[in-house]
Amino acid sequence: MLSKGNKLRAITLALGVTLALAGCQDGKDGPPSTSTSGKATSATAPSLAADVPHGFDPCTGIPADVLASENLKATGRADTDAPGGVMWRGCGWVVRGGGGYAVAITASNLTLDMVRAKNFRDTNEFTAGSRRAISTHQASDDEACVVNVEMKGGSLDFSLDNPKSNPATGNIDACQLARTLADKVAPSIPANA
Repeated sequence: MLSKGNKLRAITLALGVTLALAGCQDGKDGPPSTSTSGKATSATAPSLAADVPHGFDPCTGIPADVLASENLKATGRADTDAPGGVMWRGCGWVVRGGGGYAVAITASNLTLDMVRAKNFRDTNEFTAGSRRAISTHQASDDEACVVNVEMKGGSLDFSLDNPKSNPATGNIDACQLARTLADKVAPSIPANA
């Protein structure tokens, strides 16, 4: 069985590989579309930025009072690269004392449109702070949830793992926990990020 940190990394990597293999396309097969001038144009696929958004470092930018309100302690870097240039840069946290959820909060070059295009199960759009956000179940169980909060050139990704066996938080929906945390962190993201 994977540890919480490794399970989060596996979920995140699986998403990256899926998006990379799909080429972040809109799902259309066949040749490129043709413009009215008769020249071939490329399919309208979201463009993957060459790097993660800058302007907010999730390892240092989350206020201490937000981390304290969730009783979170840092576990270290949670940087991941996937084929096709998909990347995540940030850190991981766990609920102090054990028995609670684990979360990796990372800046990613995946946009909300790219995540939405994958049609993950239980996709819900909402507002975190004043930013657009989306929550999804990307794993086969409901114990993990990913929330992406819009940033310029990508998103802030909250990959949360909350096994039902956790005595402190296991009875709470993983996406509810992730959305609550995203709502607390989003106001800390600078307006230009």
